[in-house]
Amino acid sequence: MVFELRGTRLPIDHGLALYRELARLVPCLEESELAGVHPVHGSDSGSGELMLNRRTRLVIRIPSERIDDLQVLSGQTLNVAGNTLTIGTAKLKPLPHHTPLYARLVTTGSVEEIDFVHDIMRMLDDLNIETRFLCGLRQTVTDASGVVSGYSLMLHGLPIEHAIRVQQIGLGSNRKIGCGIFVPHKSIAALV
Repeated sequence: MVFELRGTRLPIDHGLALYRELARLVPCLEESELAGVHPVHGSDSGSGELMLNRRTRLVIRIPSERIDDLQVLSGQTLNVAGNTLTIGTAKLKPLPHHTPLYARLVTTGSVEEIDFVHDIMRMLDDLNIETRFLCGLRQTVTDASGVVSGYSLMLHGLPIEHAIRVQQIGLGSNRKIGCGIFVPHKSIAALV
């Protein structure tokens, strides 16, 4: 579901605060293992904040049987880390049949890149997903236990049915705060 979103700013590391506000209004987000809240996009102010504009959207992935539960969000006002956000109307957006896929941040519990790569290889094997991947730079995010490390990740050479599966279930942990959520990417050329 893609919601219009009105507000002026958010902290760059806003995933946990946003999720807590959403779960307060829609408790089924806590229950659904497949629920995922995309990071909100904006312009980096250079002072740890994102500046939002009229094109900013709130995107939530949820199993189709839970879509009606999200309708309650339209018209709601959230307080996310001291910033007021108003949720507008929603549109249903099906998962795209596209490859390659990109996740801004994937967390597995591993800090070192070599350990992270082994984690990803094991996860992909467990899911019987055939793909090649490129690991990006290490980043951090705050989850309920504190600051955790992760890496951006590009999956390429995926069969379409595997691309859909990865978009449905994600990789790693912290999906509800924006980690391990894959979106289509135009090309791997910029990364190699």
